[in-house]
Amino acid sequence: MTERFNRKAAVIAAFLFLSSTWPACVVASVDISPVRLDLSDNRNKDTIRFGNGGDVTKSYQVDVVKWSQSEGESEEYSPTDDLLVVPPIFTLEPGEQQIVRIGLMRGADADTELSYRIFFTELAPAQPDSPTVTGLTMRLRLGVPVFVAPSGESLPKLEHIGSERQLDQLFMRFRNTGNVHVKVIEVQYEAPGLAEKTISPAVFYVLPGQTASLPVSLPHGNAVGKVTLVTDTAGNLEYDLQSSP
Repeated sequence: MTERFNRKAAVIAAFLFLSSTWPACVVASVDISPVRLDLSDNRNKDTIRFGNGGDVTKSYQVDVVKWSQSEGESEEYSPTDDLLVVPPIFTLEPGEQQIVRIGLMRGADADTELSYRIFFTELAPAQPDSPTVTGLTMRLRLGVPVFVAPSGESLPKLEHIGSERQLDQLFMRFRNTGNVHVKVIEVQYEAPGLAEKTISPAVFYVLPGQTASLPVSLPHGNAVGKVTLVTDTAGNLEYDLQSSP
């Protein structure tokens, strides 16, 4: 699957890294494709195209980390040599593009999918001689997920293990009991008395063996109906919650 990202850094606040070292508030534009890599023993290398869509020269550092999730549902990253990225640092003039090559340096796990992130971090330019630096600068930091399929059979499975209702929201708890990630890309909700189902886009990962919660808005008062999760690996998952407490 090839996904594409092309938007202003100002609207992807989740990927912005704040820095106080630049003298102004900079809004960068990038063009990157794909925004996800799927590797395996049979496909152990790939490329990412990274373009500078802004009007000033930019430099970027590329780092690879092992990606996991804790039981507290936080993202955790650790150093790894499992992936090789070339080049690790590059500079682009306005309108220029860089092809970044990624190679898998190990074999796939026999039983469980491996997950990584490749981070592209915008580097601060050299400071002028003036010691006075004012203003707030936002430094772009964009993470690309990388998944390495198990050498055995891939079995996506997301189990609903409970829900907690708070006012007009339902917090659904899930556990990934399969051996590959599940990414929720859309949440559909329907309930008695609701004329049409509501459809909300989502970006929600649950890695193998991990537990996570997903908030679902209840647009028809406190009524709890049926929730359908549209996923990338497990298809459409339906949960009839009308009898939930």
